[in-house]
Amino acid sequence: MKFRSASVVVLAAVPLALAGCAGGGEQAAPPPQQQPPQQQQQPGPQAAAPEDVAWTGKLCGLVGGFTASQQQLPGVDRSSTGKFKQSVISQIDTAATNADETLRGIRELGPTPVAGAEKLGGSFEQGFVQARDILLSAKQKAEGVDASNQQAFQAGMGEVQAELAKGEKLQLAAEAHQFETNPELKAAAEQAPECAALVQPPPQQPPQPQQPPQQPQQPPR
Repeated sequence: MKFRSASVVVLAAVPLALAGCAGGGEQAAPPPQQQPPQQQQQPGPQAAAPEDVAWTGKLCGLVGGFTASQQQLPGVDRSSTGKFKQSVISQIDTAATNADETLRGIRELGPTPVAGAEKLGGSFEQGFVQARDILLSAKQKAEGVDASNQQAFQAGMGEVQAELAKGEKLQLAAEAHQFETNPELKAAAEQAPECAALVQPPPQQPPQPQQPPQQPQQPPR
C-alpha cells in the first residue's frame, strides 16, 4: 500500500487551486512529488484493533475532505480588476476556512491509540496550522491590492501569488512514510474505508494558469 507524500495529500490543494488565481507572470511548476525511502518487504496484512481503525479512518477522512473541498472552491471573475480581486479574496477565504475546520477536527481526534504513531496527529495538526496561516496572510495581501491601477494591481497580485507559493514548501513526508513503516498504522489504514482515496487517488489534470483582466480604460465609478 503506497500513500502519497503528505505534502501532496494535505497541502497540495493550496497551490494547486490558488497559485494560478493570483495572475500576473508565469505560474510556477508544481514541486516534484517526493518518493518515500525504499524499505524491506513487510509481512502480509494483519488484523488491526478496532480503535486503531476508527482513529486512522477519521484522520484520513479529515485530510481527504480538505483535499476534496479545495477542488470545489468558488471561481475567479475576470470581467474586471475589481471583481477579480474580490473573487480571489473569496476563494482564499474559503480555502482558509476549510483548513481551519480540518485543523479543529484533527485536534478533536485526541491522542492516537496506534502504537508507535503518537506524534502523527500533532504533525498533521502543525501542517494545517501552517497552511491556514499562509492562506490568511495571502488573503490580507489580496485585500490590500489596488485594483484601480493596472501596474499596482499586477504587482499586488504577484505578492499574493508569492505568498500562496509558500504552501508548496510544506512537507510532511516523514509522517506519510509512517503509513508504510508502522505495521499497526498500515494495517489500520488498509482497513479504514476513509483511507482508500489517499492510497490510489484519481489522476488530476494540471491547473490552467489564469491571467488577470486588463484594466478598463474608464473604470466604473
